[in-house]
Amino acid sequence: MRSSLLNNRKINGWVFWPPFILFFGAAIYSLVAYESFTTAVTNAFYWTIDRFGWLFVSTAFTILVLMFAILLSKGGTTKIGQKDAKPIMSTFNWFAISLCAGIGTGIVFWGAAEPIIHFSSPPESLGIAPFSTEAAYFAMSTVYLHWSFTPYALYILIGIPIALAYHNYNQPLLVSSSLYFLIGEKCHGAVGKVIDAVCIYALCGAMATSLGAGLMQIGSGLNIVFHIPTGTVTWGIIAIVITICYTISSYTGLDKGIRWLSSQNTKLFIFMLIFVFIVGPTQFILDFGIDSMGDFMRTFIQKSFFLSAIDEDPWPGWWSIYYWANWMAFCPIVGLFLARISKGRTVRQFILVNLIAPALFGIIWFAVFGCSAIYAQMHNISDLAGNISNFGTESAIFNFFDTLPLGTIFSVIFLISIIVSFVTLADSMTSSIASMSVVQDITENRERTEEAPAVLKVLWGVIIGIISWVMITYAGVEGFKMISNLAGFPIMFLLIAVMFSTAKGIWYPNSKPLSFKFKKNKNKPAETPEPKQE
Repeated sequence: MRSSLLNNRKINGWVFWPPFILFFGAAIYSLVAYESFTTAVTNAFYWTIDRFGWLFVSTAFTILVLMFAILLSKGGTTKIGQKDAKPIMSTFNWFAISLCAGIGTGIVFWGAAEPIIHFSSPPESLGIAPFSTEAAYFAMSTVYLHWSFTPYALYILIGIPIALAYHNYNQPLLVSSSLYFLIGEKCHGAVGKVIDAVCIYALCGAMATSLGAGLMQIGSGLNIVFHIPTGTVTWGIIAIVITICYTISSYTGLDKGIRWLSSQNTKLFIFMLIFVFIVGPTQFILDFGIDSMGDFMRTFIQKSFFLSAIDEDPWPGWWSIYYWANWMAFCPIVGLFLARISKGRTVRQFILVNLIAPALFGIIWFAVFGCSAIYAQMHNISDLAGNISNFGTESAIFNFFDTLPLGTIFSVIFLISIIVSFVTLADSMTSSIASMSVVQDITENRERTEEAPAVLKVLWGVIIGIISWVMITYAGVEGFKMISNLAGFPIMFLLIAVMFSTAKGIWYPNSKPLSFKFKKNKNKPAETPEPKQE
């Protein structure tokens, strides 16, 4: 039903209502039957890890290989949009949006915490002594793995075929368009509607996970810096403030909201990197950062496939597999958003700006923050591992800043950065979810960057904010990990199909799509995608 609130656009009921009802129902279930809900989620989590851990790691690695193959091949010269298409923003803005929509929220939460956790508690199956030299190498090479090339390969795998289908072949801006080169127009039938609905549901779970972690970290920062008691009420107030901020930002649209926020946040990231590098153990950062990078390159394949099948160590499930599942839950909507703003670029530029550049930034970030944290732990400057054990993972970054000059001032600056990071992420994600929730115009004269109805942005923003607060109150970090892992599970199978669609769209764009029906007229040719003419 059309409404002025929807800008005279119609809700796509098959895509909007199923994830909306299921997500809202899961929230109610978790409130009224928490123990039953937790048991069901826990059992599902362990079943997924036990049965499909091998497929998570294999899929993630294969996608990374495919992205580098496209980058280095002639297919990388394919232009997104027609020959005269112009970029809609600067390369820095494009990179900033990719960084903030991808790992921006993660690096502020885990920048000092994850290296210390691995340093103090390496996998038992590897026989590495905690706080040893070997543990330090393991910690740094592991965070390089988790926060660099693999997650962004997952993001852009879906982004590339959507960008080509949307800008070159006049297809709607939907996740289901990622299969256009594989099955043609059939991607917008029943299969496509199921794909889009599942992706919205998965992203809502992943967003609740990410935003919930942000509520914990912001609450911890307020407690450490301003001595404000943390807990359910504080988290609720923070959730309300952040939800208001990102719904307002989303309401203002791409130019006034996401582009400006991500640009300023990236500048803030760079400023903090330089500060920690200068006032921290600069020589150790340079030496051990390069040293551990060598270990990362040497052990990359081994770590990418680490499952501990014989020792049955739970570490891979709670770390690497969790991360791959988390990125998979995010990647359809992140890819969709990156595809939207990629017009006028080549596929090679798309990979360089949305994979290589943010991946290198992630490595530099963890080299600076991770090496500094390990240095503080090794030289008894601060017991960061003990603080994490006693006060939670979310407190790590603020305890870390206490080891540096002007630490209190920069804790406040970092707190602002955390808030902006989560506002930026939620802004871009709610905009994409809202866009997928309405029937899209696929006529030649449509406005290619038309904003989704503001009412849907606000609706999804409020729902995700509420679920985040519910989950943080009743489940904590471990509960978040399980929810996020389950959200990414169905997306993994979509990504396997998208790999074939991406390869076909890059190297064989005009070949016949697959057909799943027997045709009475065998001489009738199958539909062949043709690029739109402008």
